[in-house]
Amino acid sequence: MKSVAASEREGLARYETIQNNFSLINRRFEDELAQACRQEDISLIPFSPLGGGVLSGKYSGGKTPDGARFSNYLKLGGRQAAMARRFVNDKSLSSTDRFAAIAAEAGISVVTLATAWSKQHDFVASTIVGATNEGQLDAILAAADLTLDAEVLRKIDAVSKEILYPMG
Repeated sequence: MKSVAASEREGLARYETIQNNFSLINRRFEDELAQACRQEDISLIPFSPLGGGVLSGKYSGGKTPDGARFSNYLKLGGRQAAMARRFVNDKSLSSTDRFAAIAAEAGISVVTLATAWSKQHDFVASTIVGATNEGQLDAILAAADLTLDAEVLRKIDAVSKEILYPMG
């Protein structure tokens, strides 16, 4: 907001977009920043719609897959392990399991659900996705033209209200 005010005051180019981590397990952007974006007509381009891969389900059931980012971070210890625990914890894993059940009921993968959800907000211009290998792209790209219906969104919101702020 200070930057927008300064750009207006000085007649300079203003921010049109911002990038923030935004996913089903990290909805903090909705608290205040979403309203600021709406008010100032600034778009969010969220990154990490899969919560660092947690929402793919690959860490569910206590798994630490070889070569996965947070598996490696946990082995390194220190700051990396602390960051991994922020993403991979009981609340984020429980949320992921619940979101996977919602996705299965809707006939889509949890990856597709999470990606579609991340782009389905009035303040989102586009979503930054990533894949480690080509095989992961199908589920991500299935979200491109998908709009989640009101019932699916209601179920997602219910999980988010029951398990507040999985990433802290």
